[in-house]
Amino acid sequence: MKNKKIYLYGMITYTTAVLLRENFPQANGYSEIKEKHFFVGGETGGAAPTLASFGCSVKMDGNHLGFNTDKPVRAFYEKIGVDVSRLHYEKNYAGVDEIIIIDKETRTTFGPFAEFHKDYHERKIIRANKPCENDIKNANAAGIDPFFGEESLLAARYCRENNVPFVTIDERPEHEVCKLASIIVVSSDWIRDHASEFCNDNGKIELLKKYMAHNPNALAVITSGGEKILYGRNGEIKKADAFKVDTKSTLGAGDTFKAGCIYGLSQNWHNDEIINFSSAAAAVACTKFPLPLNPPTLEEIERLRKNE
Repeated sequence: MKNKKIYLYGMITYTTAVLLRENFPQANGYSEIKEKHFFVGGETGGAAPTLASFGCSVKMDGNHLGFNTDKPVRAFYEKIGVDVSRLHYEKNYAGVDEIIIIDKETRTTFGPFAEFHKDYHERKIIRANKPCENDIKNANAAGIDPFFGEESLLAARYCRENNVPFVTIDERPEHEVCKLASIIVVSSDWIRDHASEFCNDNGKIELLKKYMAHNPNALAVITSGGEKILYGRNGEIKKADAFKVDTKSTLGAGDTFKAGCIYGLSQNWHNDEIINFSSAAAAVACTKFPLPLNPPTLEEIERLRKNE
């Protein structure tokens, strides 16, 4: 039985993932392929399989699909019961597909994202749907990626107007989507690439304070892979240890943490419970590859939380 209705809006990709046996090679070098898989990805696309595995009823909207991505993306989500009926097919467009190469310590992504977001910033080509308010109105909780300009902002406003709590990710504290969110999750990778002045430990605390100042009612979170999680609400700052596991791949761990936060919102959990659950979910995700084909289950997460 589906227990909660979740709305997701944001990036959905078709992903080719290659897991190497050893480290990523030097230029003109060679590395042996251990596994190769084709599946869905993106910050929203990656969160959906985990929420479906939790028993949630998931409806998803976001960027347009194209001739390289439409059929495989729809087939994947239909198989796991995620509603993708809102997704738009653009026949003269390839779609957003990416290649990710993973070694023992790193993952390297190749994709069309800079061009995609440049078009958005300049409002030249809008390749994402306008969100539907009725889809949001019927949800218990939501996840809104902030990457699609006015479309993302409209989704966030619909959430606020209809009292639907939502999680957003990886955006500056003054951004309006962050000001409207119930939970803001920011990764250390994003800080490194977009707010490098806050990269050290003291800087992260100062950045967290900025998120809380702009949105005192939100739970603000900074993740750092396997290191301590920094979080706070209403001026109170806490730290939580990440769960330790034998890592197979970190691909999708951040999307899983986001999914855990969305699930926690739908259950009306308190801050500490949301962080602990989401951290455990992300840790379980790190033990799996490919993650979208084998997402964490509630049972696996609870076993880890109980140290079984």
